[in-house]
Amino acid sequence: MKLKKVLSLGLAAVTALSAMMLTGCGGGGASSDTSYTMWIYQGADASYYADYADNPVFQYLSSKTWGEEEKKIDIEFWVPAAGTATDSYSTMMGSGSYPDILDCSISDSPIIMYQEGIILDLTEYIKEYMPNYMKYLEEHPELKSYAVSNVDGEDKYLSIMNVNEDYPYTYCGYCYRRDWIVKYGTNPQTGAKFTGGYTDENDVDSWEDDVVFPSGGTDPVYISDWEWMFEIFEKAYADLGIEDTYCISVYFPGFTWTGDLVSSFGGGNFNFYEDKDGKVQYGGSSEHARAYLQCMNTWYEKGWLDQSFNERTSDMFYAIDNTAVRQGKVGMWCGMQAELGGRLDSGDEYTDGIYVAGCALPINDIYGDESCKNVEPDCIMTGRNLNGVSYALTSAIEGKDIPTLLTMIDYLYSEEGAALASLGLNAEQIAESGISFYENNGIADGAYVINDEGKYEWVDAVRNDSGGLKTAATFEKFPHKQLVSSIDEGYADTYEHSMELWIQYKNTAQIQGTPITNNMSAEDSNAVGDVMNKCLDYTQTNAVKYIKGEKDIDSDKDWGDWCKMLEKYNYKKAIDIYQPYADRFEI
Repeated sequence: MKLKKVLSLGLAAVTALSAMMLTGCGGGGASSDTSYTMWIYQGADASYYADYADNPVFQYLSSKTWGEEEKKIDIEFWVPAAGTATDSYSTMMGSGSYPDILDCSISDSPIIMYQEGIILDLTEYIKEYMPNYMKYLEEHPELKSYAVSNVDGEDKYLSIMNVNEDYPYTYCGYCYRRDWIVKYGTNPQTGAKFTGGYTDENDVDSWEDDVVFPSGGTDPVYISDWEWMFEIFEKAYADLGIEDTYCISVYFPGFTWTGDLVSSFGGGNFNFYEDKDGKVQYGGSSEHARAYLQCMNTWYEKGWLDQSFNERTSDMFYAIDNTAVRQGKVGMWCGMQAELGGRLDSGDEYTDGIYVAGCALPINDIYGDESCKNVEPDCIMTGRNLNGVSYALTSAIEGKDIPTLLTMIDYLYSEEGAALASLGLNAEQIAESGISFYENNGIADGAYVINDEGKYEWVDAVRNDSGGLKTAATFEKFPHKQLVSSIDEGYADTYEHSMELWIQYKNTAQIQGTPITNNMSAEDSNAVGDVMNKCLDYTQTNAVKYIKGEKDIDSDKDWGDWCKMLEKYNYKKAIDIYQPYADRFEI
């Protein structure tokens, strides 16, 4: 979509002021042409440091010299306050007060930004000064279409991608109170009560049980398995005296536009996606969208769905009604790794003995017609990926020393540099640099050791930390190669099993942020962006009405009104624009 020329004078003034206040954090005397500014979507936990320039890995890097002329590098990081990233980004784009280095987490496609003169063509720079990055791309040709943008028939490197050594686990997924299933549930085949519990009261992952779901396995697979759990949760609420609660909540519009739970009802999302045959589809008016809304309406009418879900507008999708979840009053939710196992046990009435298990997205076997049933989810925001966030250099950096900067960045794609960015400083580097962060946080010799198998392994203080120590000790908010398979995370089997379930289904249908959208012309992007925004505005406003019964999702007339309005916004035109790109670029 076209970059909006949105300008908030107050925020613009702050941005302009911060652009002038280059303080030279970390570099200690870097020359002016090696002093840069960088906007990042989100910083580290402020309890560790407020200024990202105090990141220990960056402090180490800025103490070294880089490039043929052996220069030191200094970066001032612009980090928006929590919850203001979108406003901060819009202000930069509207005012033209660009940083030198741009985190593209929420940006337009690189082609559009390049054509508008916001970011630079890095092709020759990357080929000459980033041999480690180029080596990775040669080893992973499936990422070539993500790494380059096709401008007038010519492939150009317009940004630098974060890349993964291997496919990583995701940070969040659906969680449920498995301890309640054990305590209040019975075997659906035999009627026998379940047994289970912790085998070591000091180990939050030492859980064993004999739970069996209606689908026959030890983990929930289908929507019917989820609804079976909801009935058990109701028994728990009644026994524990928990009132005014629910079994599950959803994101405040009633769905997530990326897909996720929507994708359980026949694949795809409420937006545009690519089906298994390579055809671009619009999911908002599909039968699977109706099946999803029928399910949500059923859950709402039965009291299983959070009756106030649409009022939780400030909650992130992975932390909806977080207080109630952490108080042990909710049976199922989308949560984080730090909530698995017994990590939410605070010893009080509702959390004492809690065991939280992760599960895969369900497969619908109840709602809608046959096309909506028994289809694996395929449009998932947190699906497996080898590539991550991209970073671009803007026009603000022109006249500065780009080769030296890229030399330092490329180091973080080497094996040694990837270890530094992914794991933080080792004991030798800490002693050499005198950086105090690790000692101040109880890990004086660093965040990791090398185990007997030759793999990196987090020290206990980092592995067992439920906060942001790992993120604060490493350099994940900067271009680098992230180590994955080289790290022995030391996960317990039960903990790792939950995270395996979170990534059971692959994100094969999502097209936003792929070469399909990244290679669109400004004209085409503007056209589909206009359609997409109108459709999303309508669905995000009206889905709640169908879920809460203000509109009858089972009425062909009411559903027909929904579909007619979306047709009015001409999603078919957008499909016609998308399809040639989908035919040309594989995802």
